[in-house]
Amino acid sequence: MFCSKCGKENSDENLNCSQCSNRLKPEEPQVKAQVEPAFGNLIPYKNSYGLTAYYLAIFSVIPCLGLILGIPAFFFGLKGFAVYKQNPEVKGKVHSLVGILLGGLCGLVNLIAFIVAIINMAIKS
Repeated sequence: MFCSKCGKENSDENLNCSQCSNRLKPEEPQVKAQVEPAFGNLIPYKNSYGLTAYYLAIFSVIPCLGLILGIPAFFFGLKGFAVYKQNPEVKGKVHSLVGILLGGLCGLVNLIAFIVAIINMAIKS
């Protein structure tokens, strides 16, 4: 390989000319690969209301926790869905819907069970 500046012959392994230190091979551009999180498309990290609604709804399936967790899951789901509607890039539509439907259903079922238990206690006493 010959130097383009001084014309000296150099070995193919050389990066710089042995006589004038001119760069023999152009620098290869360093490409930075953007690595997206493995679950970046599945978990809506940017829609915290939808994500919170989802987890509250999942845990509201546990008996007796449905009343405590189901109602907040419903309202967080509504807020998360509103955030998704304003900015669809944040994702979280399905998580918000799970919070609304499952949280609302578990909250309602537990509320009815709680009212029935109170009525039964009042009738028996």
